[in-house]
Amino acid sequence: MTETESRPARRTGRPPLTDRATLLAAARELGFSDLTVGAVTARVGVKYSTFYRHFPSLEALQAALANELLPRDAFPTLGGGRWQEELLAVTAATFDVMAAHPGMAGVLVRLPEVPETLMTVYRELIDSLLAAGFSAEDAVLAAGSALHTGLGPWLTAAPGRGAGDLHRAPQIVDSMQPFAPQVRAVFRDQVDDPPRSWTLRRVEILIAGLESRLAS
Repeated sequence: MTETESRPARRTGRPPLTDRATLLAAARELGFSDLTVGAVTARVGVKYSTFYRHFPSLEALQAALANELLPRDAFPTLGGGRWQEELLAVTAATFDVMAAHPGMAGVLVRLPEVPETLMTVYRELIDSLLAAGFSAEDAVLAAGSALHTGLGPWLTAAPGRGAGDLHRAPQIVDSMQPFAPQVRAVFRDQVDDPPRSWTLRRVEILIAGLESRLAS
């Protein structure tokens, strides 16, 4: 056998142009607000057909990115603490993650399935409320309200104008509607930027109602 015959045959064909991890990294760099199939393929330098070999849709890419950017340690450890503090902590953590990733809140409410981390937090919070003596119905409503309250300000965020009630504050303050002066003062002086404290005060009202309900 000659030296040429003993060499392994070289593989021919084009190497893969990209992989799933590279596309996901490009999506992470773009962020949810600017995430489109065209933007990702342009950043990586591949065709649409290459993208669809790895992700069947933009929604699939969004779901993968949400799962990556929602690590369990972004949320508090639940169970064993006061349920009031856990409701506030989950709301605060949800608010903070949404603030760190603009556009994520809108994506989450449109995805057909909730990311696994949020499912875990939701289940753990329900378990804590059940252990505190709440009915299953009240535990489900309270846990869902905590997560939704944390998401809420970012669902109505207006570019350059703040999130939630913050971007409506000037309209209330200057409105021709007969708002009471003290109501205008609340919007002028108490809604923070971003409205984290304002959001947690919503949960404090929820907690007060839950405490009354539990006592009865």
